[in-house]
Amino acid sequence: TWTGDTGDVATLARPTNAAAKSKENKTLNVLVEVQTLVAESKTRRIELRGRTEASRSVDLRAETAARVVAINAKKGAKVRAGQVIIELAMNDREAKLGEAIATVRQRQIEYDASQSLSERGYRAQTKHAEAAANLSRALAYQAKIELDISNTKIKAPFDGILDFRNVETGSYVSMNMTIGRIVDQDPYLVIGQVSEINVPFLRVGDKGKATLASGEVIEGRLRFIASTADQKTRTFRVEMEVANRDRRLRDGLTAEISVEVDERMAHHVSSAILTLNDEGELGVRSVDSNNKVKFYSVEIIDDTGDGVWLNGLP
Repeated sequence: TWTGDTGDVATLARPTNAAAKSKENKTLNVLVEVQTLVAESKTRRIELRGRTEASRSVDLRAETAARVVAINAKKGAKVRAGQVIIELAMNDREAKLGEAIATVRQRQIEYDASQSLSERGYRAQTKHAEAAANLSRALAYQAKIELDISNTKIKAPFDGILDFRNVETGSYVSMNMTIGRIVDQDPYLVIGQVSEINVPFLRVGDKGKATLASGEVIEGRLRFIASTADQKTRTFRVEMEVANRDRRLRDGLTAEISVEVDERMAHHVSSAILTLNDEGELGVRSVDSNNKVKFYSVEIIDDTGDGVWLNGLP
């Protein structure tokens, strides 16, 4: 129990086994043991269960069909942005490119001649427009062949790890077929779900810590807080970005996330004194200066192994 309104001081009262009856009214008086506590500044923490997750990963897909002729990175290898991971057979693409270049050269000559005749009035505008269209088609076909040739070299879009590869030399890949996955390992994410009660206290940029199942503690900052709740759980996704320069983190590790959100005055007490009033509110009972019981509603802002921190007491 708590007694008295004395600024930031609260007095804890605990019933003892001693009791006495008043001779005048035969009322049973309960003797209590009291302890005076002073409110302290306490940092409020929001605890979340979560897991690690790669900050980004991309499936590599073939943008043209051909046979695999070379593999330049093993599964699990580090790759750099722009590095060629897999090479596909050229087949007749070089021949098609040569044909396209020759056609462009011919159409350019025809267009230049048409332009000269048109400027002197010896060429109808319709014929000149036809020459221009033929040149545009030839250029477009050449660009298409060049793009198809470039697609025979499948490259890493960013620095990362070749997490898996499902083709070997000699495999045939079709258009849009997945051939591997690149995972960015630095930075990494620790993600969790926060309740609708606690989400208003979080801000992008807040510092946080995550404790892994191994006991390792990693630090980071919140980079994302969802604006819409999960329809099933009514919770909001939270992402904390952490450094992973030594590549020790892996996707899917269990983590306990702790984010410090504010400081307030609070009392540290045993959880055994917590009770509920008739309305179901959580709180503690006190004894006032007239030896009457009084109830205080409280809010638990932290739960530790040796008690709880309460806000709302005098």
